[in-house]
Amino acid sequence: MEPVQSSKLSRFLYAFLTVGVIGILLIIGLFAVKAYANIFTYGKLFFLTVSLVLTAALILAGRRLDWGNGISDRAFALLAVILTLAPRLFWVFAVGTAPFSDFLHMHNYGVAVAQGDFINYVDFYACFPFKFGFGFLVGGLYTLFGSDPLVVQLFNVFLSLIQVLFVYLIAREIRQESARPAALFYALWPAQIMYCSVVAAENSFMVPFLAAIYVLILFFKHYNESTKGYAMLVLAGVLTSLAQAMRPMAMVLIPAAAVYILFFTSCHRSKARDLAKKGLCILLVALTYFVSLKLISLPIKNLSGIDITRSGSGYNFLVGTNYDANGMFNQEDFSIIAKYDFDFDRVHSEAKELAIQRIKEDPIRFLKLMVKKVHFQWGQENYGYYWSIISADSGKRLEEAIKLHPRFFYALSQFYYLVVLLMTVSGCYFAYRRKIKEPALFWLIIGAMFLAYSFLEVQPRYHLPAVPLFIILVGLGASEIKRMPTGIK
Repeated sequence: MEPVQSSKLSRFLYAFLTVGVIGILLIIGLFAVKAYANIFTYGKLFFLTVSLVLTAALILAGRRLDWGNGISDRAFALLAVILTLAPRLFWVFAVGTAPFSDFLHMHNYGVAVAQGDFINYVDFYACFPFKFGFGFLVGGLYTLFGSDPLVVQLFNVFLSLIQVLFVYLIAREIRQESARPAALFYALWPAQIMYCSVVAAENSFMVPFLAAIYVLILFFKHYNESTKGYAMLVLAGVLTSLAQAMRPMAMVLIPAAAVYILFFTSCHRSKARDLAKKGLCILLVALTYFVSLKLISLPIKNLSGIDITRSGSGYNFLVGTNYDANGMFNQEDFSIIAKYDFDFDRVHSEAKELAIQRIKEDPIRFLKLMVKKVHFQWGQENYGYYWSIISADSGKRLEEAIKLHPRFFYALSQFYYLVVLLMTVSGCYFAYRRKIKEPALFWLIIGAMFLAYSFLEVQPRYHLPAVPLFIILVGLGASEIKRMPTGIK
């Protein structure tokens, strides 16, 4: 770990980010507690009290066991692999999740790609180019292993193992003792375990996204004054473009990295050269990102006619301003796509104008909607069970038993999420007390996501990319809680 730079501006920004992200986490926590209480039809106070006792017991047990730091590297690696694979494989084979809704469209397009039919996609996909990156990936998997959703589900399980590895590596760069608790928390994350059975892009997105963050952290800590750092930035740009090809939120890494480089790194002793080198570093990572994304897009465009480098947020902005739908998907706003004949430019342009008009007509109502959207976007951890079960109809005994107890699985997911949020706050606090600067990159990403979704369409599953960052901070909080008896220096 490295201390925050000594300039007043850097120290102020670091403090501002700390206070800001803790504030965001506390707000999310309030909505998460409300969502958790609403799961229970009676005895809410009793269940909340029991949950507090369980939380304390979990933290104390982890502290007593040193969060896995007391066992050998080989034993921990085996434990992490088992805890990652076992529950996910169990869920995938126990629950016969059939592709449904947008996931069905993605499955069907993957089947079409595997058959060499690259233009056989649902009409409204023309307005959402980012969907084609994952569609081509699914098509490639189906070409190799057969057009069965189980292929993607097992691929998601494999990707989960890689995600645990990157969470471990990132946390280790922040503090050695925080790596193992972070890996364990990620391995046992209920919503992500359940979501592995869904033909969705998030797991394919998370691997290059976390890899890019890891490379950036390595650059910040070890290579910012070395020529090797340029290669690290190129790699970070490439990885970010791969993540962007899966899900459009990856682009927040570029401005977040730029802010971090400007205020929290030192590239040269001379102020003028330091600023020039920082500018070069920012330009390099941004340029590499755009060039790489364009190169990824070329074969997809040649085959499907869709340029995945095009991005439009007008439609998502429109949905995010729909008061009756609480900023979530609705048929009223969805109809604008067909109204303008699936024309990318017109759909997003007209949708943007309508969204701005809604805000101007009643700005107070929109502010109230922004608060409501925090509940639906950040406060609920129900997406894993919901999307894996809603279309499950295999008739398996285990599946039927799982379907009979939705409140248990919703409560389990929400309880775990609350524990993560609590430990994340502690991680942020200890990072500030120790002046560990690397978490500032996470805070920038979380803040950017929180701000963006205040305006855009929301769904509970859209907050999934932020949870790994929470969990890395959980690792820091867990390691510091273990040290508390000796005092905080």
